[in-house]
Amino acid sequence: MRNTKRFTAVILVMAMALSVMFTGCGSPGAPQMKVSIEGYEFSPGCKVSDILDAGFTFADTDHVSTMMKESPVIPGRTVVTGGLYIFRNGEPSHVAVYVYNKSVNDMDFKDCSVYSFKYDAGVYAQDAADDNCLKVLFNGIDMRFTDRKSVIEALEDQGYHFNNDKKEDFFKDGDAYSSSLITATNTSGCFLTVTNDYNYESGTRFVNGFECKLKVSYDTSDA
Repeated sequence: MRNTKRFTAVILVMAMALSVMFTGCGSPGAPQMKVSIEGYEFSPGCKVSDILDAGFTFADTDHVSTMMKESPVIPGRTVVTGGLYIFRNGEPSHVAVYVYNKSVNDMDFKDCSVYSFKYDAGVYAQDAADDNCLKVLFNGIDMRFTDRKSVIEALEDQGYHFNNDKKEDFFKDGDAYSSSLITATNTSGCFLTVTNDYNYESGTRFVNGFECKLKVSYDTSDA
């Protein structure tokens, strides 16, 4: 096993008693959560090995120079609260995964489960052309510097609900202090949050990321 100092420096590992909702990400009929990376689909609750078996690799940070050489061991009953970033052939996806080990036994990273996918395209749409990265979609929707209303409308067509007052603030233009994120209100067992970037030069905003995650509750009293 390689030295994992870089890994532990980047993420905070906490021993916890976990209670995670696994099935269907909530009640029957709840909207789906599918993260597509280069055409391969994953959902919260999948195994890290599902991503590795599809030909992807992981790095400690969103930079190819920190590529993980070996799979670290995650202690039993542990939530990893920092992200590991997905790459393919050295190209970034800008997607971080957050994992947990619900077992009482230590577990190899590849055998752990993913409780969150977080995508961050960065800032400023005009710089996107200079970033050679993997294609990422959420439920078939491209959130890489995409019009805010078209994204929210597409999600609503899929069954997601958003508070009208929150939407009004999320859609504001020319206001650097308007809301940079909005969270769906009907994802029992899961969270979906959409983020946008404010361009101070143009005064405009575009969607530039999302996070979909299982609701993880924990109790540290006997951890």
